[in-house]
Amino acid sequence: MPVHTSDLLKRLIDEVPKDTVDLDWLLGHLQKRAFGLLLLILAIAIIIPGLGVVASFAMVFPAVEMLLGRDRPTLPHFLTKRPFAAQRFTKWAARALPVLRAIERVSRSRWHTPAAATKRTLGLLVLLLVLSGIWPLPLINVVPAITIAVLAIALLQEDGLLLAVAFSVGILSLLAFGLLVWKSADALEHLFSS
Repeated sequence: MPVHTSDLLKRLIDEVPKDTVDLDWLLGHLQKRAFGLLLLILAIAIIIPGLGVVASFAMVFPAVEMLLGRDRPTLPHFLTKRPFAAQRFTKWAARALPVLRAIERVSRSRWHTPAAATKRTLGLLVLLLVLSGIWPLPLINVVPAITIAVLAIALLQEDGLLLAVAFSVGILSLLAFGLLVWKSADALEHLFSS
């Protein structure tokens, strides 16, 4: 029987070092679910105040590696060794557990998709979502982060149905972001042409 993602996250919470934690420690505990669990952890970190920019920047690397069809994620040393408070990680991961468990009650392995093509397509979508979430607007990173988290869960659970739903939400999020940028540019053009 496959181990649930929530069980892996709970294990990480139980084994977290006392003072600080870094991405190197997290990557060492990801087992074969490296991309999915790394995306999930980084998506949670994006929402944490003070970690959003670093986590968004860090997520570009696994997204590009997925797009290139790599087997496992690697990150630059300066990112993997950057420490952050273990208590902060534990707090936010603990908050994510009930949501994750609720999703796992309805998510299961179904609608299997071609692994290589799925990984590459997800890499492109995650990259676009991350780029849309780094604009300097309040709370603009929340919807992309939640969408990436659900995509990661779908990848971890091998749930093609959840993947299709999250993928659709991601596309709609990108379309809404494009509309926002277009309307903002239009408003600025009217402001400066007056």
